[in-house]
Amino acid sequence: MDENRDGFPEEAQDRQDHRAEAPLPDMEPPELFRQENAPEETGQPVREPGQTRAAQPGRRLQKENTWRRLWKDYGYIPVTVVCMLLLFKVIFQIAWVPSGSMETTLPTRSLLLSWQLPYAVSDPAPQRGEIVTFWSDEMGKLLVKRVIGLPGDTVSFQDGYVYVNGEELDESYLPRQGISASGSREEYAVPEGHLFFLGDNRTGSWDARSWDDPFIPVENVRSHVLVCISFLKGNSWLGIRAVA
Repeated sequence: MDENRDGFPEEAQDRQDHRAEAPLPDMEPPELFRQENAPEETGQPVREPGQTRAAQPGRRLQKENTWRRLWKDYGYIPVTVVCMLLLFKVIFQIAWVPSGSMETTLPTRSLLLSWQLPYAVSDPAPQRGEIVTFWSDEMGKLLVKRVIGLPGDTVSFQDGYVYVNGEELDESYLPRQGISASGSREEYAVPEGHLFFLGDNRTGSWDARSWDDPFIPVENVRSHVLVCISFLKGNSWLGIRAVA
């Protein structure tokens, strides 16, 4: 085998020259290298040394999305609370009947659903015969009775019956007739702006006939009773009834 002047065999020299002449494959620079050395390709601004990172809009959007998601998942809770307060503090009233002064119309330990919106926004005078709830300043609590005397009326009792302005009052709603005693007076002149109340249980009701002041201001009326719900064992009746 011939040797060249450098002392290498010619065949080996040819292989070495061939390897040297072979083109190198195209190689992409590492991703990290490209990001650090070509910031213009990523669209990110170049930060000077010591410069802090600015707040990213994506974080604010993420926070807004979090609040929106919380409202979507739990927003019904405050809405429900507001609706319930509006419903039972302004529109309707729920009251408990602890005694038998309105038996058997309203059984002892029954539940009342009353309409109070008109009385929450103004002071309308109820009609005679209506069952209403009202605040008693003398007793310091909410009571439920039937309206008997309106402002300017004269209420009297005779032979167990009630008379208003000299005419016998039709009280077909009473469980028994002819048992209405007069109480401390024989006649009651209702002042203007006041009402006179009696319970339907005329022999077992603590009402205007027994109070120190038998008249209740119209503005003390709180609601007009609509429905009575009686569900406890031993009540005079069970079920749900509209109150007349």
